[in-house]
Amino acid sequence: MSRDDQLQALLDKQAITELSYRYSRAADRLDRELLASVYWPDGTDDHGAFVGSAPDYVDWVMTLLSGWISVHHDNTNILIDIDGDTATGEVHWTGYYTYEINGQVHDHLAVGRYIDRYERRAGEWRIRHRTCLSDWSRLEPSVDWRADPVRSRLAGKRKPDDLLYSAGRLGAG
Repeated sequence: MSRDDQLQALLDKQAITELSYRYSRAADRLDRELLASVYWPDGTDDHGAFVGSAPDYVDWVMTLLSGWISVHHDNTNILIDIDGDTATGEVHWTGYYTYEINGQVHDHLAVGRYIDRYERRAGEWRIRHRTCLSDWSRLEPSVDWRADPVRSRLAGKRKPDDLLYSAGRLGAG
């Protein structure tokens, strides 16, 4: 493989890696437009509880997550195989979720992997199909800290109230 080919492979892998980061930001901040931008409009998603088109998935997950108190995702072990204008990948994810069950706040820690198929169209990479595998999770009662003014003042929020958007930083729009 030539140096130019190696450089292109690195650029492609970085562009695809950033799809995973944008996906997590979109879910965590409830940014519908950003989430839709990581999938091709004719893409698909299989999250177990949801199987269908990418646009329908965006609607489904935004509705689901909007009822939760907070959501935070981390992505690691991102491995991508490029084959021309298509690629496959495995992304390890850790999700931290806080929501109420019967009036009691709970923390839910879950880990798993995304198994993805990507396509490059007109020079842009997006997800063609994502399958979400869950490897394990833990759910336990939590303390509701939202009423504490010191802790809640700098708590992460959703679009457009999160500092990310109001400060005109990355992702503002």
